[in-house]
Amino acid sequence: MEQRVTFSGSFMQSFTSIGPMLDIVALFSAIAVYAGPYLGVVMLISFFSAMTTVYVIWNLSKRLQSNGGYYLFAGRALGKGTGIFVSMVYAGYALLVIPNIALFASFFILHLLPIGSQFSDFFSYLVPLLFLFILFGIISQGLGRSIKYTLGAGLVELLFVIVLDSLFLRNATTFSFQLIPANLSEVYSVFSGVVFGILAFAGMESPVYLSENTKKSSSIVPKALIYSYIATGVLLVISAFSIMSFLGPKGLSTYSSNPFFVGSSIHADFGNAVYVLFGILAVLSSMNLCVAYSNSVLNEIRRMGKDGILPKVATIKGRPVLIFLLLETAVIATANFFLGNFLGFVVIAAIVSFSYMTVQLMGSLSLLKLSVRLRERKASIIATLSVVIIGITVVFSSIADLSPGSPTRLSIILFVTIVIASFLFSYLGRTKSREWYNSIHMVNSLDEKETEGS
Repeated sequence: MEQRVTFSGSFMQSFTSIGPMLDIVALFSAIAVYAGPYLGVVMLISFFSAMTTVYVIWNLSKRLQSNGGYYLFAGRALGKGTGIFVSMVYAGYALLVIPNIALFASFFILHLLPIGSQFSDFFSYLVPLLFLFILFGIISQGLGRSIKYTLGAGLVELLFVIVLDSLFLRNATTFSFQLIPANLSEVYSVFSGVVFGILAFAGMESPVYLSENTKKSSSIVPKALIYSYIATGVLLVISAFSIMSFLGPKGLSTYSSNPFFVGSSIHADFGNAVYVLFGILAVLSSMNLCVAYSNSVLNEIRRMGKDGILPKVATIKGRPVLIFLLLETAVIATANFFLGNFLGFVVIAAIVSFSYMTVQLMGSLSLLKLSVRLRERKASIIATLSVVIIGITVVFSSIADLSPGSPTRLSIILFVTIVIASFLFSYLGRTKSREWYNSIHMVNSLDEKETEGS
């Protein structure tokens, strides 16, 4: 396999999969709905909560290199059945990321454009599908060109976020923030916001799914993960407090009920040019994230075919991309029909967040088992902390999201459906189809190289 991805490509693969500009435009508004004046605190907690997870990915990516990513980690440490379960959960939520972003991009674009209400229903379907087909045009050109796109577009996104934060701070109305929740209700609100805050870091692990395409992956991928996490985390925390400074308490209250208030405030304070750039870069960030995620999930699906989890006929050249396009089109149309653009985005975002935390939890358990077996005390402690942090976050977020009137109650039901379906796929395959199960070999690419050289 040709190894075209260098450190810069691996770094930007992680950076654009996180999508900081999109987080500012979309996820911050979702966090504000639940956490309001604790937006900055939520991002700070999410940043530090993600630290143990990054260590887990960093450690595992040094030991094992395969485009199977997390399912290889889980399969080698916790058993083949667990690896199959993780492969299905990851594939399930990764396939939801693209429709999720396409729906928000559609909602955002339709808000910016002066489209009459009589055409709004038509364009609510057309715009996300056009977004998907542009994405298809980029990824169908192959990984080499996709990475070049990611590098260029990611750099533009990074520079614009820095400029935007500078403008926010220059025009700040306050530097006074609420940092400590006053009661239990506010604690739940913060944790409900954290489920979206942690989602901001979903995708940072995506370079592991390009390991076989990366030069010196055992050193490049871990390094790219650390640098991307630090750069993006610091950027997002600064951006959260910058927006709070810029909007002030009253503006933040309005923002919690109107996700476009930041855009209209930018228009009012900085003029039309900055406002137009804000809109363009938000859509560009959406596309950047989708290109990076698409490369990850397609690589994982191809690896699933090689390892025997999926039939090889499904991974013939060109076929995964076509199947991918059809599935994403179906999800976009279904979510838009039943929920609409914005509510569809919120519901799917929560499904993705819970699924992401499930995959990360399995990664942490994998490192915990490996480190205990090898008597690596530091790795054992950090992996245990990661398990505890993710577990607490899931529990508090579930309690908050199951509260009456919460739109994300549906998300938990659908998330549980994904988990149960993935478990049944693994369990029934192991018990009812022994021939298929025994043919599965989760291969570390380092093992393959050693075999080829022997």
